[in-house]
Amino acid sequence: MSEAHASSELTKRVRTAIPLAVGIALILLAPTFIVGMVVLILAFIGGQELTVMLAGKGNDSDSSVILPDWMLPFAAVMMGLGALGGESGLHATLLISAAGWIIFELVFTPKNELSKFSSLGFGLFGMVWIIWSLGHMTLIKDLQDGTTLLFFLLFVISFSDIFAYFGGKRFGKSLLAPAISPKKTWEGCFFGVVGGGLVGAVFGEITMSMFWVNAMLLAVILSVFGQFGDLIESKIKRLCNVKDSGKILPGHGGILDRIDGHMFAAPVFYYLLKLG
Repeated sequence: MSEAHASSELTKRVRTAIPLAVGIALILLAPTFIVGMVVLILAFIGGQELTVMLAGKGNDSDSSVILPDWMLPFAAVMMGLGALGGESGLHATLLISAAGWIIFELVFTPKNELSKFSSLGFGLFGMVWIIWSLGHMTLIKDLQDGTTLLFFLLFVISFSDIFAYFGGKRFGKSLLAPAISPKKTWEGCFFGVVGGGLVGAVFGEITMSMFWVNAMLLAVILSVFGQFGDLIESKIKRLCNVKDSGKILPGHGGILDRIDGHMFAAPVFYYLLKLG
């Protein structure tokens, strides 16, 4: 990639990121119901993106995985509404969605070869990886000081991504996972974790009355899981032979490209908070 092209791509990313960040900030200040509905919409779109990727635009037809177009979006609606009822609602709708999908695949489809049931596993994976994980943002919002906690999560993961990108670009030499992503480096990962930790320490100390060391440790954990989330999505895209999960966000790709680290870190953050 030429330097001019790289600069153009960065400019496009920034132009999209600024209004997106403002919009997200306004949404986070809204009541839990509004946040929950936005999370539902994100999960709905994310489910559609995974369905399209697995269907194999970039794959050979023999290696594609066909999910019904309605399945993950329907599960997103179920679990999105369930999350508005709290933790038990989210978990109950996950179980209902998973059980319904298993019954549909095993009983009501004409498949008669074991290899054809790969869609069963990928459907369950999509429910957990995208929809159930994102549902925890609604649960976090509903906690005491939920708005501040959501800002903490989003700031830490977002700045971790920024530090990882520029740190890797400037100092990256040792590839982190070359079979998954040829651009991610150990150096970039280090800068991402450290940068996310520093942002968390400052944010936690100033806005959450949290001792900066505790806030930094929490932010470091979230940054690490955010990096894992990024790698998981990169792996899915590599398997599906696509560059981006979608095209809805100019310069960023799809919804999953933008929230991969956030959604993986959200349940980790929520259960760490519950543990105290």
